Amino acid sequence: MTVNIDDALQSFKGLMESSLSVLAEGGVDPAGFQGFESGLFDALGDLGRVIEAKALECADVTATSIDDDGRPAYFKYRGPQQYETFLGKVSVERNVFQANGDTTVCPLERNAGILHHHLTPLAAEHIAYSTSYMVPSEVHEFCQRWQFLKPCETTIKNVAADVGELAEVLQETYEEIIREEEPAVPPGTQLVVFSRDGTMVNIRDDGWRQVEVGTIAFYDKAGNRLHTRYLAQMLDEGTARFVERFDREVENVHLNLPKDARVVCIADGARSNWTYFQGHPLLEHAYHVADYWHATEHLRSAADALFSEKAESDRWFKKYKGILELSLDGADRVVASIKYYRGKLNSRSKARRKIATQELTYFTRNGKRMTYALCRVGGLPIGSGVMEAGCKTVVGNRLKRSGMRWSREGGQHILNLRTLVLSRRWNYFWSAHMEVIDATKIAA
Repeated sequence: MTVNIDDALQSFKGLMESSLSVLAEGGVDPAGFQGFESGLFDALGDLGRVIEAKALECADVTATSIDDDGRPAYFKYRGPQQYETFLGKVSVERNVFQANGDTTVCPLERNAGILHHHLTPLAAEHIAYSTSYMVPSEVHEFCQRWQFLKPCETTIKNVAADVGELAEVLQETYEEIIREEEPAVPPGTQLVVFSRDGTMVNIRDDGWRQVEVGTIAFYDKAGNRLHTRYLAQMLDEGTARFVERFDREVENVHLNLPKDARVVCIADGARSNWTYFQGHPLLEHAYHVADYWHATEHLRSAADALFSEKAESDRWFKKYKGILELSLDGADRVVASIKYYRGKLNSRSKARRKIATQELTYFTRNGKRMTYALCRVGGLPIGSGVMEAGCKTVVGNRLKRSGMRWSREGGQHILNLRTLVLSRRWNYFWSAHMEVIDATKIAA
């Protein structure tokens, strides 16, 4: 059937004139105006789908044979196909070609960039972007209520998986675009904070396993956070892939950092974090800070181990929490006090002595990074709040909902989408994606 845009435009114009006439004669009330908006929305969709179908027809190729990346493919048949566009489903007659014994080729789909389950590029982008925030059932419900585009849940899941995997495949390409187009350091940056941490995700058939999360936070002179970049990697065989990605971020920032800007590395007491920061040639001389809030959790554990009475434990904890934060020798005084009270534990307190010893080791090992009083004076952060929020924002809010279990691949696909969106890098990735799609088009 030939698409007639003129007829569609005349129908739209007549409907709008009629609707506006009703409003003008009967007056405007909230319910009536909502009805008008709803009718306008539907009419725009009807008109848009007619135009979308015509545009898709223009993407087709009519020939007896085509060149498919150096291989000849021959006309096989012409038939209808439904496509999901951002304005809803459209049905188009399209030509299909096939090389001898090979899969079929549809020039219309190649030329229009229809790569993901019969969705046009904008429709696929909308679905993939949405799944970085919502589970497929929520995306489905939202589309059913508010969009012309109404894919089924299976399609939503498949598109998210496809695009999430592409985010890994195209990483080198879009990172090159990022280096060319994104400011490596936001204007006005005076402080950069690098942080690493881990959080657990429930993996099918494997239980709770770690996700490594990294943040790079940029602050201005007044201490206002300008921007944060996020990385997240499901761990399988070590942290090599995560470290490679974090290294590239560190190097890119370092090359473009203002000379008077300061660099801080903040993490909890995990040895892997400090092995990395202290061993990195660009970060070994940064200011290293053991997260204060993690330290207070260890201080609380030490207090409960050293004192059997809660009142005594609370008193000691409150006192040394203040000392740790405000005294120049706070960590040394904490270590000395733990040693003293540990020595007073009797022989029946083996379990408590063991905990006290563990906490003593923690403060001894990390004490040199607990210079919180100097940080306060110098206007440097003492806590990894951005990192903690990152673990929750990037991973927890999307992958740790009630009853959720993931495959490593599926979880990583969503993390890929989510970190791109939260780091404001989605457009760079999608540009790389469209460049790849554009390279597959078929000329008439």
